[in-house]
Amino acid sequence: MRMKPIKKIVAALLAVVIVVSMAVSMASCSLTKEWCYKYGEKEYSIGVYIYSLYNAYLTAENYAKDAKGYKEGESFLDLKIKDDDGKTAVARDWIKEKASETSRELVALDKLVKETGAKLDKETMKAAEQTVKDAWDMGPYAMYGANYYNPMSAQLEPYGVSYESFRQIYVSQTGNTPYSVKSAAVFDKFYAKGGSEEVSDKELTEYFVKNYADYSYIPVKLYESKTGEDGNSTNTKFSDKKTKTIKETLKGYVEDINSGKSDFDDAAKNCEKKYSVTSEEEVKNRVDNLDTLKSQDEEVYKSVKKLDNGKAEFVIKDEKGDAPTAYIIVKNDINNDKKTYISGDQRESVLQSMKGDDFKDMMKKEAKDLSKDSKFQENDGAMNSYSPDMFYEKPEETTSSDSAESGKGGKS
Repeated sequence: MRMKPIKKIVAALLAVVIVVSMAVSMASCSLTKEWCYKYGEKEYSIGVYIYSLYNAYLTAENYAKDAKGYKEGESFLDLKIKDDDGKTAVARDWIKEKASETSRELVALDKLVKETGAKLDKETMKAAEQTVKDAWDMGPYAMYGANYYNPMSAQLEPYGVSYESFRQIYVSQTGNTPYSVKSAAVFDKFYAKGGSEEVSDKELTEYFVKNYADYSYIPVKLYESKTGEDGNSTNTKFSDKKTKTIKETLKGYVEDINSGKSDFDDAAKNCEKKYSVTSEEEVKNRVDNLDTLKSQDEEVYKSVKKLDNGKAEFVIKDEKGDAPTAYIIVKNDINNDKKTYISGDQRESVLQSMKGDDFKDMMKKEAKDLSKDSKFQENDGAMNSYSPDMFYEKPEETTSSDSAESGKGGKS
């Protein structure tokens, strides 16, 4: 009988041990979900992976719109998509692979910053941090006005992405971020002057002359635009007779330029006086990468590509639309820009254009090769607990309360 109290105490102690063991086990599970990668002592939050998954989902969604079987409002994750590189894959598989690649590249980038001794300018980094903070608090395009206010925090926090995770991996089209600053610094350690794979001025000049163009153009509207009382603008084409007269006049200017009787400035002055073209509408001595120009303005690209230096061409854009516009396009000698673009402030942009793809390929290889590095750890269990399906919501079920509940879990 005297043993009973002791048995009760032992039983109680065992219960405590079990509870504590369970708590430790649960805590351990929780901790494993807090990181996706480790490199040495540096740990990368699971939010880095979730953000990469989110971006990959949005990209795949755009590809899916061209996929067979795509229906607006329905999940596209089981459809086969084709990306910009021509790779075909089931959307959900592509998203996971892309998210893994993107988040691993962050680890590889940090690794290379240390290995190459890349220096990060304090002022540049400070401005980059502000870019991230603005995007998180207000949205990446809030600078353009209230209509563009769309905080990234509101989009990402419901899925468990914290500001710190966002800060590490965010890349912006509107300004530098810590990621892009680090990337540029590592890039220079390879290809800039003194880099391990330095590009000489001669090599850069040859690339520049072959792949860039200097051009000017004058746009002349072949229509009239009026704004009604409702604030909407209406375009009305000029009569055939007036349009024909303008075309003949502009073609005359082109002939004068090509024969050497006049130049671009003469044509511009005539168009300003005769057709009220403003200097702001004219483009003079613009320098563009030809691939960039082709994607932005194919008509101008075609003219610039075939014209000889100093020669002009007459073209019409949107001739069958409601805003037809005539252009006098002149190709200038790109050799005149070598000093500015090779020895001046624009050298870095030309170097990025020349070696950008090589750098991307190198980063992909570095990210893949992390698996061979003993300092690298990958938390598959944590990452596999997040699926692309978490970002899909049926249109009819999308409400403010649903949005707040989507993407379970705390911020990482």
